[in-house]
Amino acid sequence: MDFPAQIINLASLTVKRLWSSTRGSIAQLAAVAVPALSLVSIATVELVAVSASGSRVQSIADAAALEGAQHLSLAVDPKVIKERTASFVEAQFAGWSDAPAYQATYEIVDWNGQNAIRVLLSGNRPSFFSSKLPEGGWKFRGEATAAPVGKTPLCVLASGSSGQTTSINLADTSVIEAPDCGVHSNADIVLEKPAQITGRRIQAVLTATGGTMTPAAGIGATEIKDPFASMTFPSTNSCPFSGNGQANPVNYGPHGTYFLPPGIHCRPIVVKSNATLVLEPGDHFFRKNLQLQGPARLTGENVFLFFDHGSDPLLNAPNARVNLSGRKSGPYAGMVMATIAGNQPNISLPGSIVEQLLGVVYVRIGFLEVNGNGVAASDSDWTVIVAKQVKTTGSARIRINADYDGSDVPVPNGVGPTGGQPGGDGTRLID
Repeated sequence: MDFPAQIINLASLTVKRLWSSTRGSIAQLAAVAVPALSLVSIATVELVAVSASGSRVQSIADAAALEGAQHLSLAVDPKVIKERTASFVEAQFAGWSDAPAYQATYEIVDWNGQNAIRVLLSGNRPSFFSSKLPEGGWKFRGEATAAPVGKTPLCVLASGSSGQTTSINLADTSVIEAPDCGVHSNADIVLEKPAQITGRRIQAVLTATGGTMTPAAGIGATEIKDPFASMTFPSTNSCPFSGNGQANPVNYGPHGTYFLPPGIHCRPIVVKSNATLVLEPGDHFFRKNLQLQGPARLTGENVFLFFDHGSDPLLNAPNARVNLSGRKSGPYAGMVMATIAGNQPNISLPGSIVEQLLGVVYVRIGFLEVNGNGVAASDSDWTVIVAKQVKTTGSARIRINADYDGSDVPVPNGVGPTGGQPGGDGTRLID
């Protein structure tokens, strides 16, 4: 029989016997009954306190498991997850004035093919008669297991290694808007005030500082490998050119609409004021620059643009407009624009000029920069950026939409809904 039930029964039996004894005086009865009844009262109070403590230990275990599961959704190293969960538990007990002594165990376990965290708390508090009733004192146990729920699509990946100083850098008043998907840096995220990032989830392997990040960025995330590192592209080295190759451009305009078939484009291309260049469906490989002048237009559906070493997309012209949607099939399905060369080219997207950029923008070695003013890519059903470095400057914004079902451009494996981390919709207890 558990204490305090033992005490209650003993005291009740003592009182009952005294009342039934004809030889006991009132004084004798009072002398024994009063302490017995006091003991019953004390035991009752203790029982209530013990029950409340047991419930609180279980509540701490539940809350700790949910807290740890949030870090699981950041793909954080298991050791770090356990340390953060332990810190949470420590803080809960520190704020409990008469908390029992406790021991804690934290485990990362498999739950239906994904990671979950199990928290086991064992508490102990002294009982009556030097913890003889019950033997060893009051014992408490709390156990809970929680896992991330849902998934956060991956739409911005700064793939530079953790040895790099900064993978995502926002300057001035620039903004990255990714409300329905995740922003991840394999190194640091650095924002100059008042730059902003909004996302469904923001995370960095190293640090995340400055500006405003909504929600607050998680740090200590596990590095996400470049999903396109093994993708190959044809060489344009066979293109004939003399000097620097930029002196003999193909000019379109200054007026009219022109159509450019897919293939390797060896000469520089200039789209002059008031002209529209329509890229025909297919893969376009640029050996030299693609330049817009004045209010020129560059459009294309079911296209992929590749900029080789020595070429640049020079799109920053007054009142120019760019509307591109990516490939629907073939080896570059889901891609809209890419470069893999070192130093040059990088990809620069003027905010107010790039209206639609539907697909993956991929920069293997250099950086992607959004500059100027206005909102880039806002008319796209979805956009994904994978670049060694991501930069924004000025008052430019880039809008990263995530309506993956709204377009017939397929999302490549490793990004979007197939590249996200668990935990997009929160966490829940599973045991």
